[in-house]
Amino acid sequence: MIFRMMVSGLFFAIITMAGFNTSQTSAITFKASNRYNTYKTREFTEKDFHRYSQSIFQKSGLYKYTDLATLETCLIGYLNLKRRGLIKKDGLLVFIDYRKPSNEKRFFVLDLKKKKLLFKSLVAHGRNSGERFACSFSNRPGSYKSCLGFFITGEPYSNKHGYSLNIHGIEPGINDKAQQRRIVIHGADYVSNSFIKKYGRLGRSLGCPALPRNIARPVIDTIKNGSCLFIFGNDRSYLYKSRIVNAKSAIEYFKHAGI
Repeated sequence: MIFRMMVSGLFFAIITMAGFNTSQTSAITFKASNRYNTYKTREFTEKDFHRYSQSIFQKSGLYKYTDLATLETCLIGYLNLKRRGLIKKDGLLVFIDYRKPSNEKRFFVLDLKKKKLLFKSLVAHGRNSGERFACSFSNRPGSYKSCLGFFITGEPYSNKHGYSLNIHGIEPGINDKAQQRRIVIHGADYVSNSFIKKYGRLGRSLGCPALPRNIARPVIDTIKNGSCLFIFGNDRSYLYKSRIVNAKSAIEYFKHAGI
């Protein structure tokens, strides 16, 4: 069964990692699924997932800020987490694209049902991850680096940074020490256009994805208590380590996901 997709090498790598046959350079061969036992059903499901991704990409305006392959990576993880019952706030997808420089908007909150961007914002990375670009990531306490992967948002609370949001890293060895490190979403004065104008980049955190103070509270109140958060960056090893970025299981579930 052939699933033809005109996408970048990133999504090709995701499919490869998920265990698919990539012997043909112009197409991706999917293994037969026990759930879908007819050629036509499988073909429809795979093509429908791609059409759905393209529709969100265009209608939401995400094409101005990121690429289709990144959105599809987000959706694959979202579907797998929903399948496992980990997502409580259905229809919201939050992601950070740390491949972009810190002086550009790279934090996004997407309403999947309305195919609409609810927020697009600047966001800081960890001080030991890099200067203008985040180039290095870690799960290690005391690293002061950002960490990658899929998270589930928790409850808000107040600390020295003000109104903040717990996030739970759910990928072992990748981000599962986020709570131990006190990696949270919070507002910060160094995340602002005025800071960029002065220094050419944002200030940096101790690993937290810090937002501008004026939008931190409305963002937190929108995504708190069970939303899917994906943090992506320039680290090729992540896609090979992650068990959540599994295209096969996500696409098998897609027709039943209600999105």
